[in-house]
Amino acid sequence: MNISWGKFYGVGVGPGDPQLLTLQAVDVLRSVDLVAIPKSKMDRESVAWDIAKIHCPADVRLVELEMPMTSDQEVLAKAWQDGAQTILAELKEGKSVAFITLGDPSLYSTYSYLLNILQDELPQEQITTVPGIMAMAAAAARINLPLATGDEPLLVLPSTEDVGEFLDFPNLVLMKVSRRLPEILTLLEEREKKAVLLTRLGQEEEKIRWEPQAEDFKTEKIDYLSLMLVKKDLLGRGKNEPE
Repeated sequence: MNISWGKFYGVGVGPGDPQLLTLQAVDVLRSVDLVAIPKSKMDRESVAWDIAKIHCPADVRLVELEMPMTSDQEVLAKAWQDGAQTILAELKEGKSVAFITLGDPSLYSTYSYLLNILQDELPQEQITTVPGIMAMAAAAARINLPLATGDEPLLVLPSTEDVGEFLDFPNLVLMKVSRRLPEILTLLEEREKKAVLLTRLGQEEEKIRWEPQAEDFKTEKIDYLSLMLVKKDLLGRGKNEPE
């Protein structure tokens, strides 16, 4: 049986500010039949949807997909498979679907796992990945600091790994820092490295901390949507920045 497949889009909605969506992303969100929203728990609000919704028609159909935050690979694999099957059912009906994701779909995104499954079922021409502004680019812009210049290397590292051996890089982006923040800050202090911590970029809860200290986070739980820039030229910057 021939299937008239609908179009599938993976849409990066940027780090938090609805104005940072690309024109292509806005065009897609305004035209699709269905927006698929990943949620870590079904009873939680979706940050990606909060960003994207002002660009969507008021009557757009929504489907929520539970994508739990866990290291259990069996649980994750089932969630990815269930989400992909939900999307495939709509695509088989000829519906166009946009799966929205924070930042860029190609960097640490659930979209990548769904895409692997969908590519086994869908013709390649029915899939479009729409890039989004990455949090690290928004962070650098927010504090008027380049990520890298000239021939300098730039390293992007998830903080689930041992970061100590990489601290001599002139430009380092640490993602997912909420998991190990006090430990990372202690290490930075020991190595006399300077950093800036940015949380909830572009959102009402945005917070920027220059040269954060480990002792500041003994009781405070840092938001998951946080990253850190570690740079050789941070010294003296940010002293007059409001928190």
